[in-house]
Amino acid sequence: MVIIVIIARISFMINKTKIDRFGRVVIPKKIRQDLGIDTDTRIIIEKEGDSVIIRPDSDDPFIKEIDGIIVVCSEPTEGFNDFINQERENRIKRIVKDVNP
Repeated sequence: MVIIVIIARISFMINKTKIDRFGRVVIPKKIRQDLGIDTDTRIIIEKEGDSVIIRPDSDDPFIKEIDGIIVVCSEPTEGFNDFINQERENRIKRIVKDVNP
């Protein structure tokens, strides 16, 4: 899943919880909200070394708001890398033009 944000902030959230007698675990509300996990959201559970990774299925895109910025979280569409590269070139041209009018 790719998350595109205009202003990037890296944050790590660590929570402790317990597994109940049926093997269930509760994902804290803040984490569910941040990841767009809601009732009926498909999730992927992976074992990686001695860790368990729980993440939303990347086929389930969602939109959320981060500090007033609307963020679309989904797999990139075709041409995404081309779009990013073109935007980067355009910004470089604008910067060079501003420095050397």
